[in-house]
Amino acid sequence: MIYPRSHRIRTVPVARPFLHYLLASLLIAGVLGLPETRTANAEDPLPETIQQGRRVSLVQSVEPSFRVDPVVQRLLGRRGETLPFSFELASTGKVMNLEVRPVNLRQEESGIILHDDQSEPAEGVTFTSPTEFVLGPGEKVKIEGTIKVPLTRTNYISFGLLVRDSGQLDRGNNDNVDDGTVRAAIRFVTQYVLRVDIETGEQDVGDMDQLFFDHAELVEKNGLPFVRAYLTNPTPFALESQVRASLVDSSGRDTDPVRLNMASRATLPDEQKYLVRIMPLSRLRLEGPIDGAIATGNYGLEVKLSNGRRVMVKRSFPITIDSSGYRGMRTKLVTLPDGISVHPTQIELGRVAGTERMTTLHLSNHGEQPREIELIPKDYQGNLIQDVMLSSKKFTLKPGRTQTVRAMLRGANETDYQWGTIAVSSDDNQTDLDLALVHGTRPEMRLVPGEIQWANLPSGNAFVIKIENQGEAFEPLFAELKIAATSGHPLDLSEGFGRWLPPGKTRELQFYVPDRTPPGSYQIILKVTSRDDALVADRTLVLELTEEMLRPSQLISR
Repeated sequence: MIYPRSHRIRTVPVARPFLHYLLASLLIAGVLGLPETRTANAEDPLPETIQQGRRVSLVQSVEPSFRVDPVVQRLLGRRGETLPFSFELASTGKVMNLEVRPVNLRQEESGIILHDDQSEPAEGVTFTSPTEFVLGPGEKVKIEGTIKVPLTRTNYISFGLLVRDSGQLDRGNNDNVDDGTVRAAIRFVTQYVLRVDIETGEQDVGDMDQLFFDHAELVEKNGLPFVRAYLTNPTPFALESQVRASLVDSSGRDTDPVRLNMASRATLPDEQKYLVRIMPLSRLRLEGPIDGAIATGNYGLEVKLSNGRRVMVKRSFPITIDSSGYRGMRTKLVTLPDGISVHPTQIELGRVAGTERMTTLHLSNHGEQPREIELIPKDYQGNLIQDVMLSSKKFTLKPGRTQTVRAMLRGANETDYQWGTIAVSSDDNQTDLDLALVHGTRPEMRLVPGEIQWANLPSGNAFVIKIENQGEAFEPLFAELKIAATSGHPLDLSEGFGRWLPPGKTRELQFYVPDRTPPGSYQIILKVTSRDDALVADRTLVLELTEEMLRPSQLISR
């Protein structure tokens, strides 16, 4: 037999986070910096503990040799119009030989735009300022010119300009060096890819209908369902649009549309975030979270590309959804084996601030047979709760239909807080919805965290922590775990998702790490919160993940 294995991890105080040093190259918004040279004398005496060998100290000092403002200039213009542009360059303290030239642009799937030296730049750029010049310490200079908007019927055009420092190096630190000195230096070149984006306001975009979606699917990200679609532009023109997606069930009903965005614009404000700008001959990966409840079943994933209010491209992809595969959905929806789905799964009614006296339940039949539905509110001891009134307690739910049931708190109660469930039965199947009644003051929160452990579980390797509710009320759990290696981007994992923990119960939060996580040193930062952002656990530790710990659980036998 195969058994899960766990390792107890002791928390280690950490004075500061890992520092990530980039010794070969540094990319900051397309900028490469220029470090200084540092020297170490080979004849300097070595520490007593080191009697052999030579040591060279490498000290990194990296900064851009100049800065540009703005990096992207956005203009409005009509077809055939000539528009001026201007960028200001400021030296950071070195003498530089700079050159500027137009370049073609290419786009990655994430939406990031880079320069392309393999193809000819677009025509229409004219410089009115020098294209080669010297920039002294503390000096500023402007790159100026004009762009003629092409006659192409497109609503968006982007021109690229490459500004590059030829890499002149101040050799003052290397003059008059003594014999035997060992020198080490890394030479970087600063360059900026500037863009001039032009919105033409063109409504009749003849080539937009040539764009197409070649693939779309529903993926899991941190326990929640995300729509992922791929958009291809086979035309030689840049285009601007918006993309939405929705799920259509077998009866033809669709969900609220999900707005999709490029990864490169994920942190922008809403209206800018959902602007999809695709370069010529490019393919984009677009994503968006589904916020509502999704029942298990077969759907059509329909994606639409629009120019304003006009839909230009539409395609549907058949998919099958298992709602139990999304851990974050447990707080929103539950599906019974016979195809009955119910949401929400957590119901709070009350007479105090921050609560509502009434809420609505939604029950849907995704099966092929009518089902007899019954709802019964009970307290945690199994007794009927008289203070909750349901608009419908027993009814027949036909295939493809949805029934709404209003739950209302009535009368007065001397008890401050009650908790229990609403039992939902469908023929021979049953599920329980968590029910909390707040009549007065909430009980004191008493959530007790355990130790962080490493576990080889049947479904993968994970960091785990147990939370015990020693209080007398339901308490929601929200958890975030950040995993940082000595290099690369940190990994953010979510758990809890606001799911209530009943009084007297213990739940294990599981943060699954990717299957291909390499062995090495890692910093782990865990934060668990509950109602009103109350802090439950805040842990930081450093540990070594070994090959044995990362071994798949299927290979671990009794």
